[in-house]
Amino acid sequence: MSSVISELSVLVTDDSLTQRQYAKALCQDLGVNSLFDAANGMDALDVLAANAIDVVLIDLEMPIMDGVELIRSIAQKKIKTSVIILSAKDPILIASVGTMAEADGLHVVGTFQKPLLPDALECSLLRFIQDTRVTAEPKKSADIEVTALELSQALANNELTLAFQPKLTVQGLLLRGVEALARWRHPTKGLVSPALFIELAERHGMIDALTHYLLEEAFNYKRTWQQYGLRFHLAFNLSPLSLADSDMVDWLCKLTEQYGIAPAEITFEVTENALLGELASAIRTLARLRLKGFHIAIDDYGTGFANAQQLSRVPATELKIDRSLVHRASTRPQQRTILASTVDLAKNLNLTTVAEGVETEEDFKILCELGVDLVQGYYFSKPLFADDLLVWVKTGLSQMRRQHEKK
Repeated sequence: MSSVISELSVLVTDDSLTQRQYAKALCQDLGVNSLFDAANGMDALDVLAANAIDVVLIDLEMPIMDGVELIRSIAQKKIKTSVIILSAKDPILIASVGTMAEADGLHVVGTFQKPLLPDALECSLLRFIQDTRVTAEPKKSADIEVTALELSQALANNELTLAFQPKLTVQGLLLRGVEALARWRHPTKGLVSPALFIELAERHGMIDALTHYLLEEAFNYKRTWQQYGLRFHLAFNLSPLSLADSDMVDWLCKLTEQYGIAPAEITFEVTENALLGELASAIRTLARLRLKGFHIAIDDYGTGFANAQQLSRVPATELKIDRSLVHRASTRPQQRTILASTVDLAKNLNLTTVAEGVETEEDFKILCELGVDLVQGYYFSKPLFADDLLVWVKTGLSQMRRQHEKK
């Protein structure tokens, strides 16, 4: 993807020469060739008037014309560019400026507290490429809109929680584990899509706070289940940005000790597209997690661009095959062939195979034929809140087994 990033034109706006040089060096390390800089908002507008700029990095605290004034001017002049907002101030303040910029019609690809990290910059530039090159679907009038400020308040008010979807063995339908899935019920807007608020957290520098909050909740539930004698695995999704957090592994080890949980009973899921960013940084974190005893799953396999060579570099223990490869494979010969080759690839790499999005009996049958290890999907159970999961384990699971034994 660096070759794609190299085609971008980036303007760094900061009154500090040191900060400008630092940000430009980060861009150059990512392969950006067309670089401009400005010491204040007025100079930045001159650069924007004379050049086609894809992304502008904007520091909020500048003389002559500060970052807020620059953002407003870009919006008023309808300059076609995207922005990354930076400041040493409080993250909530930065997020609120991002909300203001989006309300003014600007495309905000990131809001971050200084210092800007290489992985955060890379993810923002890749997001710009994705957002501008993929044709957006028409927006439904019923779609819920939320701001970074609302998400920040939701974290402070404990509005977010978790649902858990069971992962079962193909042979015998035994409960092997559950995947923790984030849920947000907004007090006035109702349920907010995880795809929306997780991207919002990544874009506005809140993904670490969100991850820590949800992990502590997940571990608390697991400790409670252990006290009931239930010792199934817990899977949790990690953002690509979390893989760049050098303190994440040590924090997780302390958390397992605090809650009395064995790392071997925790699986961290990362999407295959996470391998397309800073691969060395991602593998460094994943390798340390494996050394500490945690399991690693490559999630949504089949939806991105990872290949066998990249998979072989990742210290993974599990491959999660996306619904797009699973659903209706029994009636689509080419899709079945791709699914079968994916299962064989995983076996050759000594990875446990998990089929996601299993929704019909026909889907399940073909997965049995192909020798998939674990299954997950609405055919067995929807994601359940913690109390409902306990009821399902006590009664729903045995009922489902009996139904399958009759078939």
